[in-house]
Amino acid sequence: MSSGKYSAISGAVARMQMLENISEHLASAKVPGYKKEMVAFEAKLGEARSGMATKGTNYTHLTKPVIDFTPGHIEHSGDPLDLAISGDGFFRIQRPDGSFGYARKGNFTLNGDGTLIDTNGYPVMGTGGGEITLPNSDVSIDLDGTIWDGSTRVGQVGLFRFADTSVLKRSGGEMFIPVDGTQPEAHPNPKMSQQNLEASNIDMMKTMTRMTTNLRAFEATQKALKIYSDMGTKAADIGLVQ
Repeated sequence: MSSGKYSAISGAVARMQMLENISEHLASAKVPGYKKEMVAFEAKLGEARSGMATKGTNYTHLTKPVIDFTPGHIEHSGDPLDLAISGDGFFRIQRPDGSFGYARKGNFTLNGDGTLIDTNGYPVMGTGGGEITLPNSDVSIDLDGTIWDGSTRVGQVGLFRFADTSVLKRSGGEMFIPVDGTQPEAHPNPKMSQQNLEASNIDMMKTMTRMTTNLRAFEATQKALKIYSDMGTKAADIGLVQ
C-alpha cells in the first residue's frame, strides 16, 4: 500500500471523528449551560522506513478535545427555580456516590421532600455545603443566590469557581469534575439571575458551516482512496504482463 493511501485513510478517519464532534454540538445546541468541546486537525510526520531520511508520510489526526467555557447568552424562562450564572462560576451538584460535580445548567426543581435538585435528580448544594430544602417553589432569589420565602431567608445557592478550568473534564452531558482532585473556591462575587437560563455556547450557523466543509473534505478523501486503489490495481495488472 502506498504512503499516499495511508495519508488518505488517516485523513478520512480524522474527518469522521470531526463530524462526530460536530454532530454532538448540533444535538446539544438547545441544552441549557452546555459547553462545547473543540478539536483541531494536526499532522504527524511518520518516520521513513525506506532508508531515505528525507522521506516520510504525513498522517492526520485530531488534537485532544478542549472544553470551551465561554458563557452562552441568557434566555428568559419564567420558572422561579431557574437560575442563570452571569460571568464565571459553577453550581455544585452532589452525585449519587457522594462526590461533587459542577455545572452551569440551572433549570432546577423540587423533589418530594422539597430538596432543590437538578434535571438528573441530584441535590444542588448551598453555600454552607449542604442540601437546600424549600417550603415551595414560589420563592425569590437574589443575585448572590440567597433564597427568600416572603421575608424569610430559607437558603442560598452556592456558586464556585476554579482558578484554572482546564482541570475539568466532562462527566456526563452538562456536568464537569476536576481530573486531579483540585477543589474550587467559593465565588467571592456570585451573580445569578432568577427565571433565566444560560443557553449553550454553540453557534448554529458556524456549526452548520463546519459540517458542510467537513463533509466535502471527507468526500474528497474517499475519492483519493479510490484513485490510490485503482492505481494499485493497475500496477498489479502491469506486473502480470509477460
